[in-house]
Amino acid sequence: WDAQMAKTVAEIQCGAVMMHMRGRPEEWRTLPPPDDVVQLVKRELKECAEKATLAGVRRDRIVLDPGFGFGKKFDENYPLLACFTELQELGFPLLAGTSRKSFIGRTLGKNDEDVPPEGRLYGTLAAQTALILKGAHIVRTHDVKATVDAARVADAIWLAS
Repeated sequence: WDAQMAKTVAEIQCGAVMMHMRGRPEEWRTLPPPDDVVQLVKRELKECAEKATLAGVRRDRIVLDPGFGFGKKFDENYPLLACFTELQELGFPLLAGTSRKSFIGRTLGKNDEDVPPEGRLYGTLAAQTALILKGAHIVRTHDVKATVDAARVADAIWLAS
């Protein structure tokens, strides 16, 4: 949204998380489904990172985030989670933010009632663990202690493989 952001990041030499988002929030409900959400996110994150590096942002200051839930419908989040390893091909550290997301609440819910955010911890931990095992370097969370415990176990599994 800020055409000058890459230039600003380059000038002040800070790190930047570049998150994928389909359209603007007011458009999300009317967006047509993508043919392949994974390839769309991958392509657009690559373009974003390329623009940033062309503006002078060093590659080692860039982290990419596929933007779970941001402009993505319920059934678009799980393929993105399942194919998260494909984003490693972009060559940047990856951040994943699935903490308490509505797609988790909907999955855990019954009778068309989503589980409220405060009841989504176990679903969040399942998603975060899967993402760590699929290459997430950073996870954004609301529940730090539980996530650290899950991440330690996920890291131990990954290191043993």
